[in-house]
Parts: sequence; C-alpha cells; structure tokens
Amino acid sequence: MRTPIRNPPDPMYAEFEVHRTMICDRVRTGAFRRAIESVVRPGDIVLDVGAGSGILSVFAARAGAARVYAVERTSAAVLAQELAAANGVAEIVQVIHGDVMDLEPPERVDVIVSEWLGGFGIDEGMLVPVIVARDRWLKPGGVMIPRLVTAWAALVHDRYLAEMVEFLRDNPYGLRFDDLIEKTVNEIFYSGTFRHLAAHDRRSEVSQLWATDAGLIPLQQAQAPHQAEAVLPVLDHGTANALALWFSAELAPGISLSVGPGDPPTHWGMTTAPLRSPVELTPGMFVRARVRTAPARSAGTWTSWAVALPGADWEEHDEQAVWQEIDD
Repeated sequence: MRTPIRNPPDPMYAEFEVHRTMICDRVRTGAFRRAIESVVRPGDIVLDVGAGSGILSVFAARAGAARVYAVERTSAAVLAQELAAANGVAEIVQVIHGDVMDLEPPERVDVIVSEWLGGFGIDEGMLVPVIVARDRWLKPGGVMIPRLVTAWAALVHDRYLAEMVEFLRDNPYGLRFDDLIEKTVNEIFYSGTFRHLAAHDRRSEVSQLWATDAGLIPLQQAQAPHQAEAVLPVLDHGTANALALWFSAELAPGISLSVGPGDPPTHWGMTTAPLRSPVELTPGMFVRARVRTAPARSAGTWTSWAVALPGADWEEHDEQAVWQEIDD
C-alpha cells in the first residue's frame, strides 16, 4: 500500500468493505485458517496483530487457544468483538482497541498471527509493528504466522496498464495529459480483485528480491529499506510494459500462499511497477531490475524501481519523488 504522506491510514482499515473483501477471499483466508489449525495447540496463548474483523482470532480460539489477544488500532475492533460474540468465543478472544506499538503485554504468547502482507509482502507497512510485538510478546521458541515471506519480480505485459496509458497518450477529449502520464508511470499499481495476470503474461523468468523471516529479522532491519537487484532472463519474443511484484509466504510448515502471475486470484490482485514505454524483448536477453521499498510515515511504503536493457542505462522510477513534488 502506498499512502501519500498527509493521508492517515485509519479510515481505509476502518471500512467494513476492506474486511468483507478479505473475508471473502477464500484463497487468503482459507490458507491462514489451515495454518492456524496446524500450529495452535489446546491451551496456547495467541496474539493477533492488526486483527481487523477478528476472523483469525476466532480461528485460533476454535483451534483450542486458551486466550487470544486481538489487537486492532482502528474502529474495526467492534467487528472483532461482534464476531467473537456471535461465534461463542467472546470469553476466549479479548479484543484490545489500540496500537500494539503502545501496549505492554499482559502475558507472553505461544503464537503470533498477523496478516501483515501487502501486494509484494512488506509494502503494507505493517512489518515493524509485527516485529515489535514479537520482541515484546512472544515466548522463546514461539511461532510466527506467517514465518517466511519472499518477494519476487518478473517482467510482464499488463494489458490494463497498457490500455490506460495508451488512452491518456491519445489526447482524449482533445487534451494533453503529459504530466499525468509521467505521474502514472511512477506509481505502483495495485489492481485489487478486478484483474489478475496469467502465467502467459509473464515475459521473463522469475527472480527473488528478498526473503523476510518474521521469526528472526531484527527490528532494525525491519525498519530499514528493503532493496535488491535482480537479473531477469527473457523467455521469448514479446513486449513488456511493467515489472510484476508479488509475494509467496510459508504460513506454517507445509502451508503456503502465493499471489503471482498464474496463481489463484486473491484480493491482492496484481502489483505492477510500470515502465515508461513498452520494451521489445528477445530470447536470451538478460534484463536487470532494481527495487527499493522504504517505510513511509505514517503508514505504507514508498517504492522506487529501475530497469536496464542490455547495453542501456537504467530507466528510473520513484513514486515518493512524485508525491513530494505534489506535496511541495
């Protein structure tokens, strides 16, 4: 999630529609349910960070947890209270309306569960609160759900992006939109539920950007920018107009979730980082890509990216620079 500096995060996360969408995402919610059921043991104490509707807390209670602390900073906490009561676990699920960063744990917990994932993992901006909670709340040897989250990149052709940019460049309504086009190609696109890229939209091999082990990453590293450079071998003749960015997650041993091109559609949809213009590719070509994502204030992240064709300079994109220009 990329959030402009002056926009607080709470209104979006307080909207019922956001939580309905996640609940109705059977791929996402089913995977978390299976992970919770495989990890939580009778008598465990569980912390749910950013509980939202409280559905993961209810899963934990039904899996046998003795107590579940459902921490939610927005007014969506009322949904968690209502869901726990409606499903007979109100005595197990204790909803705490507050920021986990400000709380002292009433006791140490055996399991921390948090759906902190953005379109390519850390870009939701929730990793730091989860790691702070881990350091304060989790017992030695306790379990994190998810445990390992990996960010991936590949060159793709995003038809929706192509149609939108082509429309703007065609001087619609007899007007020029050059400035809007420049802002558009420096903005990360989150499609949500309305579109998904297929495997045949991919134009290169997949390369790993970074991997985040929620059980081991130090807080200082979680607070720092994540950045990587990757080499993307081209698969075939074709045109690419974006980098696709996505995550795969090991939620629990043997239970995973992936949201890349060709994976089952989810509420995350596809996350794409546009190129300034489409590029023609040939087999055997190696394209370099750089991605950097840094925490924003007060929420979300800022992402910059660059692509270099063989023998060419880097084509740079930076969404924070665009928004700072507007903010000034």
